[in-house]
Amino acid sequence: MSAATPTLAAVASFPSLLRAFHRARRAKRGRGGEPAFYLHLEDALLDLSEELLEGRYRPDPYRYFTLRNRKERVVAEASFRDRVVHHALVAALEPSWERRYIEHSYACRIGKGTHAAVTAAQVGARRARFFLRMDVRRYFDAIDHQVLFDLLAAEVSDPALLSLCGTLMDAAAVPSVPPGERRGLPIGNLTSQFWANVYLDPLDHHVTRTLRPGLWLRYMDDMLAFADEKPTLWRLAEEVTDFARDTLRLTMKRRATFVAPVHDGVPWLGRRVFPSLIRLDRVNRLRVARALSRPMPAHPTDRQLCSLRSRHGLALGADTQQWVRAALTKTPLA
Repeated sequence: MSAATPTLAAVASFPSLLRAFHRARRAKRGRGGEPAFYLHLEDALLDLSEELLEGRYRPDPYRYFTLRNRKERVVAEASFRDRVVHHALVAALEPSWERRYIEHSYACRIGKGTHAAVTAAQVGARRARFFLRMDVRRYFDAIDHQVLFDLLAAEVSDPALLSLCGTLMDAAAVPSVPPGERRGLPIGNLTSQFWANVYLDPLDHHVTRTLRPGLWLRYMDDMLAFADEKPTLWRLAEEVTDFARDTLRLTMKRRATFVAPVHDGVPWLGRRVFPSLIRLDRVNRLRVARALSRPMPAHPTDRQLCSLRSRHGLALGADTQQWVRAALTKTPLA
């Protein structure tokens, strides 16, 4: 077995779990059970390693809550102990999948992200006359566990590690999915984000190797293609719809599938991308303006600063610097 091949032994080793603990701690500092776990850190990690290696590990129940942004979403929060396992597992699986991903897959990857995806969309808008936008209907709810398991098995040869993946899938109850149906990943998990990106990788390769549009971009289930002729993009939309249905058991959103000229602006990841500039869309302009207009204490908390930086970072991904400066100068101190 190759040293690069992910194994359960690598995931469950004490150094791996310790690194995973620090990553999970940075993501959820001071909340969700981290302080109690840290209090007896060595014993907690050794016990967790033993459970994983002996096949006794079982995830804790999730805590569910609702977030309202553009639409209402039910988010699942795993226990801190389980988040350590998620981080260790993803760290072991990522290298294999990084070698497989196409260049223009942008979600949940180091060195990629929304800003890079928006920049690539502008390159496409400068090179082609038309664009195609598509996304999947209720994507996280629709992910089929058997299809996902088979995709993972193509890269993972260790049965014990595949068994852990299956355990995490089966424990991931999604409230909107009827009991007994082996589909759906809970929004909010690191494993869910990673697996959701893996799930559409076969579609990326089908499009780029077989269909070959002028440019194909994907950020999770948001898909974007460019070409100089509308019929080319409509044929691509049909092929993508058929592949998603027949191979991945997914349904594309009919109303969200459309072809338009690039000079109308490409709606992409909260922006509207034109060949010569990038604007925030209306929803995100309102979100950023609302965040920047809130009174800021003279000594803000880490969470308040994080929220402000997040909104500021969203705005900086577009040609809005003057607008942001004007908004910041109007932000009162509490």
